[in-house]
Amino acid sequence: MSVSPKTPDAGGVAKLRRLYETADRFAREIAEFRAEIPIPAYNELRYAGYHLLQALGDHGEIVDEEQLRRAKSHCERAMYEAAEAGILSALDSIRAFRQGYKDIVVGEVVPDYADKLVLAKNAQDLLARGRAGRASATEQVSEYMKTFRELRTALEKLEASRDDLNAKIVAEAREIRRFALQLALTVLGIVIALIGILTAT
Repeated sequence: MSVSPKTPDAGGVAKLRRLYETADRFAREIAEFRAEIPIPAYNELRYAGYHLLQALGDHGEIVDEEQLRRAKSHCERAMYEAAEAGILSALDSIRAFRQGYKDIVVGEVVPDYADKLVLAKNAQDLLARGRAGRASATEQVSEYMKTFRELRTALEKLEASRDDLNAKIVAEAREIRRFALQLALTVLGIVIALIGILTAT
């Protein structure tokens, strides 16, 4: 008795298409932010395409459900890889910003600066937890992308404050030079006065 091939699984293929499109959109969003392609995410999408082809018969019917499941799994992994790359890149940028302005009080220019640092710390903790305690891959990816977008918004505000922060650095350097000059003139005045007193006696 011959087994007839399965008809196309519209639901399974439709879900795969949605996953693929979401993963591709995430990867593009991250690539735009980083100005660099998140290669692991695109590799996962390539694997998804490979498994989809293995799942399909010559007439578009699903002949291997396991291959279809693997294709979906690679799409989920691509979303995860893209989101994680975005968070790591944003954290690196925030860390570089913090290092660049470590000698001034950034909070005087960016009032919610401490909140942005807390956001970065929470994002680090989120990555450190990894997959522990997650309800599903989709939920984790959703949380990762939300975190990435919050970090990106915070970073945009920090970057927009650079002109004011640089002006503050220049002003503080000018004030230090002015103070040093006044101190030098005061000391010079005292020395001249002492010389005058000593020569008069």
